[in-house]
Amino acid sequence: MKVKRFKFRPIGIVVASFVIVIFVGAGLLCLPFAVRSGKPDFLIALFSATSATCVTGHTVIDPYTYFTGFGQAVMLLLIQIGGLGFITIISLFMLYIKKDVTLSDRKLAMQSAGGLKMAGVKGLLKYIFIGTFALEFLGAVLLAISFVPRYGWGLGIWQAVFTSISSFCNAGFSLTGAGGDYSLSGYASDPLFLLTVMALITIGGLGFYVWYDVIHNRFRPSRYSLHTKVVLISTGAILLLGWALFMAFEWNNAGTIGKMNAGDKILNCLFFAVTPRTAGHYTVDMNYFSDGAYILTNLLMFVGGSPGSTAGGVKTTTFVVVIVTMVAACRREKQVRLLKRGIEGDDVVNAVTVSMLYVIAIVFSVFVICGADGGKPYVSDYGNSVTVVAGQEIPNIIGFKNVLFEVISAISATGLTLGITAELSALSQVILILLMFFGRVGGYTLVLVFSETRRPPAITRMPEHLMIG
Repeated sequence: MKVKRFKFRPIGIVVASFVIVIFVGAGLLCLPFAVRSGKPDFLIALFSATSATCVTGHTVIDPYTYFTGFGQAVMLLLIQIGGLGFITIISLFMLYIKKDVTLSDRKLAMQSAGGLKMAGVKGLLKYIFIGTFALEFLGAVLLAISFVPRYGWGLGIWQAVFTSISSFCNAGFSLTGAGGDYSLSGYASDPLFLLTVMALITIGGLGFYVWYDVIHNRFRPSRYSLHTKVVLISTGAILLLGWALFMAFEWNNAGTIGKMNAGDKILNCLFFAVTPRTAGHYTVDMNYFSDGAYILTNLLMFVGGSPGSTAGGVKTTTFVVVIVTMVAACRREKQVRLLKRGIEGDDVVNAVTVSMLYVIAIVFSVFVICGADGGKPYVSDYGNSVTVVAGQEIPNIIGFKNVLFEVISAISATGLTLGITAELSALSQVILILLMFFGRVGGYTLVLVFSETRRPPAITRMPEHLMIG
């Protein structure tokens, strides 16, 4: 009798690595000396470890007041591993130390690092690590200018390092609870601080391959790959459009930026456009967002960053391919084209598949969480149990609007919240954990894990037309 040998495929190893890191991290956060009370809670530890490893930023507790220095260090390590990818880290050592590097080794490294081809993967990994640590160090130095005067050298430098790594990895965690702040609300009028955080978020969300392509081609756009061009153009367009719309929606909103001076308004609106790209930092209470700003934030979170980056979401390239596919269909064109190039049919199918997987997961999760926790009162991150609208105090109640925001934030690995996370039941928190994992690993990646071993059907069926629309 033959025993079927189970073969681990590269993409399955990448997914399994995230699972292992999450549970190891949760185990470390469950140690008594990881929490200030000395009484750890497994669900809180699992939620925090998942959020950190999936670089989401969702929390059910304040990281500074709940975790000790050891616990905070574990969180930071999980964020860094989650941002780079555990297999990416292992692959670097493997490719540089191992003498006999197999084709499978290079394929694993390519899929983990977000490369498009196996040639040059060694150089790509080198750029990833040198670029990551150099940018995080520079970001920490700039952020320390704001943190050190307020917190002193020890805690100030720790805050700067933590916030820099968290921002670059698009995680959205912060330790500003030490000063009584909510996220980055205490720095809404600090241009150097906010610009540094925005730069880290944006660069981290471009994707490792894009860095490599830009630097390797010495900043000559004509030599960039189609992927790099699409990422840079779409990222710039989304940020500029989001910036303009946030200024239009929030300029006179007294609940957010209405009372700020013109310079701070412009700066914070740019911050609003950057941080939903899966970063999770915020400077104002988003319960006071206008309806337009609320919808725009959800859309920006849904799109997210770019493939092969520290960001989540359906990704900019997926969004662009879906849009140009709809345009091509409306024009009855046989080929989907973009920037004078044809798009592979498989890429079109993958883009539509990923988008629909996200939509289905969002709808299902919203139904379940609304059923489990709808109607419960909650206190916002700013400590408010009511929201003032048109001079009237409206109690904060968990409803569709809050849940939709929370679900999209979780699946896009953003971490923004209207304050309901800690108020949710265990069932709803477990759903958010699964959404965070789904969003970080990628819906299509999970499909590939379960479909790689399936054999194609032996019989091709006769096609037939179906009425559409």
